[in-house]
Amino acid sequence: MLKAVVFDLDGTLLDTIPDIAAALNHSLAANGLPTHPAKAVEGFVGGGIRSAVVKAAPAGSSEAVIEQVLAGYHDVYVAHCTDRTAPYPGVEDMLSALTARGLQLGVLSNKTEATARKIIAHYFPDTPFRFVFGRAEGRPLKPDPGAAAPVLEALGLAPEEIAYAGDSGTDVTFAKAVGFLAAATPWGYRSREELAALSPDLLPETAAELTAALLERADG
Repeated sequence: MLKAVVFDLDGTLLDTIPDIAAALNHSLAANGLPTHPAKAVEGFVGGGIRSAVVKAAPAGSSEAVIEQVLAGYHDVYVAHCTDRTAPYPGVEDMLSALTARGLQLGVLSNKTEATARKIIAHYFPDTPFRFVFGRAEGRPLKPDPGAAAPVLEALGLAPEEIAYAGDSGTDVTFAKAVGFLAAATPWGYRSREELAALSPDLLPETAAELTAALLERADG
C-alpha cells in the first residue's frame, strides 16, 4: 500500500524554466558566450545545474569558463528564483488531496538544497512536506540510487511504499532503480513519448490523473 509520495521539483511541481533560463543566459552573456531560448534550456536541465551549464556553454569550453558561468548563474538565480516560476495546473489541488488522505509528502531534487527549500516555501507554504532534499555536499544526485538514502531514512518506509514523481529520464531511472513506484509527469520538460520509452509505472496526462492513480494505490 502506498504511504508516501516524493516529488521532483523542476518540471514536476513547478515550471521553473523562465527563471532558470533568465539566470543562465545572464551569466552566459556576461562571459561573452551565446545565449539560448527558454525551450532549449528545458533540454539542459534534469541532471543538476552544473550539467546544464556544461550543455549550455559552447562545446570544448574550459573548466574555468564553466565555473565562471556557474558562479554567475548562482548569483542571479538565488535572488530571482521566484520571479516567474509557477505551479503547473492542478498541482496545488493534488498536494491538498494527497495530504488529506494522510500520505506523507517530500521533495527530492538535484537543485541546490537551499534554493529548493526557498522555492518550495514560497509556492507551497501550507503543504506539510516532511522534507525538501536537494544537492548537498557528499550526497549523490539522481539517478544514483544512493540519492534515496535520506528519503528512506526520513520516511521510515520500504521503497515499495513510496512513489516518486518526476518529469525526466533521470527521475524514472532513479525511481525504478530504488524500487519506488515510478510516476512520470509529461507536463514537464520531456515528451510523453520519451518518458513512455522508459516504462514508468504511471504516465498520467494531468496532475488530476496522477492524483487519482496515487490515491487508488493508497487504498491498497
